[in-house]
Amino acid sequence: MKHIDGIELIEYVAGNLAEPEAAAVHEHITACDECSRRVQEAAKLSDTLGLWEVETAGHNVGDRVVALAQQAQPESVQRPATHARIKRLLPQVLRVAASIIIAVGLGHKLGEYSVTGKKPPIASSQSQPEYLAALGLQWSSELAWLVLEDDPAETGAEQ
Repeated sequence: MKHIDGIELIEYVAGNLAEPEAAAVHEHITACDECSRRVQEAAKLSDTLGLWEVETAGHNVGDRVVALAQQAQPESVQRPATHARIKRLLPQVLRVAASIIIAVGLGHKLGEYSVTGKKPPIASSQSQPEYLAALGLQWSSELAWLVLEDDPAETGAEQ
């Protein structure tokens, strides 16, 4: 025989079960001595708790909460110094942010040459590099860089 679970038992004692469920629990209680004993204990506990009265200190907690909220409200609203402080600090914050953006951009651009091995473009007014002369190559604008490029995939040439 399946016994009544604790929640269903408490709901039965409190009178919160629907009529068909309450009838089924009542039928089970009349047939089961253990569940009948548990219902009697729960009813006794419910009656004892129902007699318990909480003594208040003679004040209404709700009124105190409302009064404290009204006292705190003007303090949070009256902060004109905060607005002035924001107006004063905003240009400084924007300068720092702009400096960070410029530093990151320059670092990224300079890092491309050191990480990927790309060489910066050389002006055509420079003289022929010595290694080109040693290889027997002539300096002709930027075509020499295409010939000497390490990675043919970057130049668009196929292997």
